[in-house]
Amino acid sequence: MSYLVLARKYRPRRFAEIIGQEVVCGTLGGAIEERRIAHAYLLCGSRGTGKTTIARIFARGLNCERGPTPDPCGECERCRAAEDGGEVDIVEIDAASHTGVDNIRDLRDQATYVPMRARHKIYIVDEVHMLSKGAFNALLKTLEEPPPHVKFVFATTEPHKVLDTILSRCQVLRLSLIPEATICERLEEILAGESVEPGEGVCAALARRARGSMRDALSLTDQLLALAGERPSLEDVARLSVGADPERVGAVFAALVAGDAAEALAALPEGGDDVALLDELLACLRACLLVSHCGADTPLIDLSPEARTTLAAQAEALGCERVELFLDELLAARDRAGRVAGEQRLVLELALCELCRPEATLPTGELVARLEALEARLGGAEGGGGGLPPPARKPPAAASRSAPAASAPASRSAPVASDSAATRPPRGVQTGVAEAWKALLDELAQRLPSLGEVLERRGRLVEMTADRAVVHCDGLREAERVLVSDDRNRKRCSQALSDLLDRTVEVDLVDLAAVPSGDQDDFTGQVADLFGGRIES
Repeated sequence: MSYLVLARKYRPRRFAEIIGQEVVCGTLGGAIEERRIAHAYLLCGSRGTGKTTIARIFARGLNCERGPTPDPCGECERCRAAEDGGEVDIVEIDAASHTGVDNIRDLRDQATYVPMRARHKIYIVDEVHMLSKGAFNALLKTLEEPPPHVKFVFATTEPHKVLDTILSRCQVLRLSLIPEATICERLEEILAGESVEPGEGVCAALARRARGSMRDALSLTDQLLALAGERPSLEDVARLSVGADPERVGAVFAALVAGDAAEALAALPEGGDDVALLDELLACLRACLLVSHCGADTPLIDLSPEARTTLAAQAEALGCERVELFLDELLAARDRAGRVAGEQRLVLELALCELCRPEATLPTGELVARLEALEARLGGAEGGGGGLPPPARKPPAAASRSAPAASAPASRSAPVASDSAATRPPRGVQTGVAEAWKALLDELAQRLPSLGEVLERRGRLVEMTADRAVVHCDGLREAERVLVSDDRNRKRCSQALSDLLDRTVEVDLVDLAAVPSGDQDDFTGQVADLFGGRIES
């Protein structure tokens, strides 16, 4: 007899057996009981959280000969046919392999016919976001006004890719990640049923690695039993994936906190799972973030008292701002690792080296303080002449209100600490590109810090005329691209530079990644004209 994997053997057959999705199961069960069954549902959630299982139970409940009922009997002909996959009136479609318009037209034509045996004809479409736009449009009319005997249940891991016109015609139910404690409890029940005696902490370790997916937890359990037999230990769990060994992860993370690139690289396991290690490092940083903001006793993380003490010390050593920076960089590395086949180790090593460089991970506040100190020393060395005066901070609001209404006029040698005057280039002087760019960044640091930080890291002022400035931005991430492309931010940037120069200047923020190949901006064209060159596409 062929072996049946745990994920299939223990697949729930009733809503009551599904763990971690009480709201969704309660909604669908209540809809059946109250006879308020919608014509279309969209189940959204991460892999292994129960989307397809819930859809099948819902379909069996609608067609059960003792129903419609939220608790299908499992004994009638309709239930048995659905269990065996032989129910002709329950049609499961994999949208990843049926993406075209013709596939949906066939579905639409078949939907007009009444069920052959069951009460309802039910279409379960998995990964519905994979349908083409044309296929979605072909489905719209049928989805909005289907025949009374037809029900649609869609499932997707990426609901943001589903057209709004489809979303508006469905009841959208969102499945959550399953808590680790819930997965652990279910694994203990399953292993007891399999006569397996796991060592202490084995189920918890498997649940932690599953990251909210019951199917992943059962797949890991299958691998563990094949590796270690009926008495698996924590050491056996560590052998499943060398890269995710807690001791290795702890060593790499400690080296990151200390900023020791050599130690971090030396702690990497030979032939380990680099993506799994990245995931574990991200989990450590997330825990640090929660401890930094919520305290070491936060219930949002599940750790022993000793681990909490260690984590709190590491979080304090890093600081909230560096923790957020580390998270951002490792998330980007995790994304790159998924796109470069065979080079995951290189991506991981580059990310670790980058994070261990002190100058790359200093908090913004410390960088500003260092720059101000440097400017003060340079100003003193030059006798106060040349360049821009250091930016002055705004006085506290309370101090501004308590100041006398009429005060003695400030002398020429004592600059007024105003919002922009401290960083405004001198009037009547031709402002250079470098001077204007520095002044603009200083001004944005006060007016619009988020955009100012992005422009400082990713931007450069490439053209400056009397009424126009062009800023090129390269290597933008998605969140940064949103800031740069927002027209409101561009207008505020233009206003800031206009205030600094005492004239109207329009700022163009150009995302180089969005410029099609062969296109050119004014600055590029001027350079080509100056040197008699041409633009190659």
